[in-house]
Amino acid sequence: MALAIRSSGVISDRQVEQFRELGYFIIEEFFTMDEVEAVQREITRIVDQHPNLPGEMVQMEPVVRRGERVPETKELGVRKLFRMAVHNDFFRQLAFYPKMVEIAAVLLGPDIKLLQSMLLMKPPHFGGSKIWHQDNAYFRLVPNDVFGFWVACDDTDPANGCMHILPGSHTAGVAEHSGMNDDYGLSAPPSLDRALACPLNAGGALIFHGELCHFTPDNTTDRRRRAVQYHYASTRCRPAENSPFPARMGEILVAGREYEGCI
Repeated sequence: MALAIRSSGVISDRQVEQFRELGYFIIEEFFTMDEVEAVQREITRIVDQHPNLPGEMVQMEPVVRRGERVPETKELGVRKLFRMAVHNDFFRQLAFYPKMVEIAAVLLGPDIKLLQSMLLMKPPHFGGSKIWHQDNAYFRLVPNDVFGFWVACDDTDPANGCMHILPGSHTAGVAEHSGMNDDYGLSAPPSLDRALACPLNAGGALIFHGELCHFTPDNTTDRRRRAVQYHYASTRCRPAENSPFPARMGEILVAGREYEGCI
């Protein structure tokens, strides 16, 4: 990933260097509690409209979808909201959140696109794990100028499914992946004792490279674990010709311009 060489009021030179070397950094209190609560309210408003929404937008936990578990409310059975910025005004505006855009400009340069928006819900008791993977294994962008914001909307820890990462793993390129759909992940996942857990209080953010290996464990608690995940990429990126997936062309132009043949 090419890093722009300029300072930012949001992140320090040390954080940029950590991102370059280890593939991540953390910002506590990235969202205010008012902003976190606004996200939580919008989640409820969206789920209350289900199923009268685009089919891709609300995805249920597999055990709920199969009828093996019955949640207390519909919202407590949701695994993921997907591409909300395409379908919802609130989350479309969130793509232009000033701190996100400023950090994206430092890490990517002036031409920026929101590549993908998700809300990862991981409900209490039966919220399933997300196996070890690299996000650019899905995106297959060349060059790999793509990174994600993972912003906690609840207090997170290993018991309720916080992010776990393998620092420095972004430097080795995209490793072999296998499996299907949500089970698409590293063919040779690392042992858990090599992982760094990244617990966050609500509002805290993990900023991580698109090729950093990461996973989240099951939520075995009675607590919620919601997180906003927005990926930004340089509009100079293009889908790799040998990608196993359909090309992802991005969701919203956030800053700068687009380029022919790129996302």
